This record gives sequence, C-alpha cells and structure tokens, in this order.
Amino acid sequence: MRAMELARFTVDPSDVEAMLQARPAMLAALRERFAGFESLRLVRLDEWTWLDVVVWASRAQADEAAAKIGEIPQCRAAFAFIKEMVSMEHAEIFFAGDRAA
Repeated sequence: MRAMELARFTVDPSDVEAMLQARPAMLAALRERFAGFESLRLVRLDEWTWLDVVVWASRAQADEAAAKIGEIPQCRAAFAFIKEMVSMEHAEIFFAGDRAA
C-alpha cells in the first residue's frame, strides 16, 4: 500500500529563494537513491510555514528513506534552510483521485 509523508517545517522568509533553488537537486537525489519514491510536493501554508507532501510506494520504503535521508548531501543542503521541524508524519494512502492506492 502506498504511503504519504507529511513534514511541516518553518523557513525564514529571507531564505525562501535559496531553499527553492536547492529543491531540484534534492528531488533528483531522491529519485536516484530511493526506488520507492513517487512524488514530492512542497506547499506553503503561510509566510514561515511549509509542508512537504511525499508519496512513497510503501510505508516500509518511507521509513527507510526517513532513516537515511540525512546521509544525502543534496537533501542536507535543502534541509539547511529549515528553522524548525514542526512535525513529521507517515500515513497509508487508502484512496487517491490520481490513481488507485
């Protein structure tokens, strides 16, 4: 069953452009390193607060990635702009409008 990762974090508004510039390299690294990686969406909730919405092929693959992501230089570079990690949750996807879960 597919899984979703929801990571809520804050970024200083003065760092937003640099954080966004680091994202394409992070995305490429996720695709290269983790076979279960399916998609990444970055959404802005307010001036300081952001949410990464990541879809994985399975919960086990999401958990594996969470344990190893800090080892990937491109991910560390993108994460360097995070001021506070507010929350991190994983959930199983039971229904998806884009395709079957």
